[in-house]
Amino acid sequence: MKTFTRYIAQHKQFILFLFVFSWIITLKNKIGQTSFWGEFTFHFDTPIWVFINAFIIFFSIDIIKRKSATKVLGSTPTIKSYLMYLVIGFICYLVYINVFGLTAALVFGTFTQNFGSATQVLYLVFNQTIDFLIFGGFSLAYLYYLQNKEYQQRISDYDISLSKSKIKQLKAQLNPHFLFNNLNILDQLIDEDQDKASDFLSDFSDLYRYALSSSDKELISLQDELAFAENYFSMMEHKYQGYYQLRIADAVKDANAIVPPFCLQVLIENAVAHNLGTADNPVIIDITTDEGIKITNNRIALSRSKKGNGIALKNLSKQFELLTSKQIVIKQDQYQFSVTLPLINMYRND
Repeated sequence: MKTFTRYIAQHKQFILFLFVFSWIITLKNKIGQTSFWGEFTFHFDTPIWVFINAFIIFFSIDIIKRKSATKVLGSTPTIKSYLMYLVIGFICYLVYINVFGLTAALVFGTFTQNFGSATQVLYLVFNQTIDFLIFGGFSLAYLYYLQNKEYQQRISDYDISLSKSKIKQLKAQLNPHFLFNNLNILDQLIDEDQDKASDFLSDFSDLYRYALSSSDKELISLQDELAFAENYFSMMEHKYQGYYQLRIADAVKDANAIVPPFCLQVLIENAVAHNLGTADNPVIIDITTDEGIKITNNRIALSRSKKGNGIALKNLSKQFELLTSKQIVIKQDQYQFSVTLPLINMYRND
């Protein structure tokens, strides 16, 4: 009951509009059927039944929309999807309104009066179609307005979060300490092994080329992000050489999905930064699918643990919450740490 009350309160203005319009259309029909004002008779229960019918149409279409629509940032309201809601709603409406009518007619013995001939049935269906087109049209316009308003708000919220993320990414790209460490590794590799130095430089250039091209994008394909993550890990391999291992499941590689830029790289970086891998006991980083994209690593404590403030994970969680209305799932125990990112399908509902 509380849920229904909240629903009424949420849509009270539109429901009030349906109530007023039910009275207006009922009065119009009655006046149109009367030749002289003195012959005018009005039954006050008629607009109430019209309003109940209108509310049922609105409620049905809203349920169909909720069940069919997806909460993804890129799922903009479209005419195609709303026409689908209209058609499905119309079919459902005809079914339940006539099942109810037939049941009432059989109970009260009025079947012949209401459904006695094909003409009566056609006239009844015609009136039901007109009612649905009128009130269904109003309902779709109202729901379209609500969805578009919500979509614009979510875009605005996500842009704010994205701006903060961009600033953080740019700082990371220009961080002198980060650049110095990698250039120092390159310098060492040039003296030790020029082939490895060449591979490192190739990974290093790909890393920054990707970072620069993706910094202004809201979403990218999972395959692009995987390629970037592998390049980043390959660059780290030149430094750690087998102390950390990255394994990506075939199901992840084949997934038609989109993700925020840098989401996998951040989690791989965390696994490397907060765990001490060795040749005999490496840190294994697995990327699999389990109700989303799951990144898991075994935990091997550092001699001096690094205390982070968790900003990277908080920002990542906020981005996915704005994109999918779901947060990332973080699980950890003494032996394992995992983060599951909600799956965003590349082929979203239009």
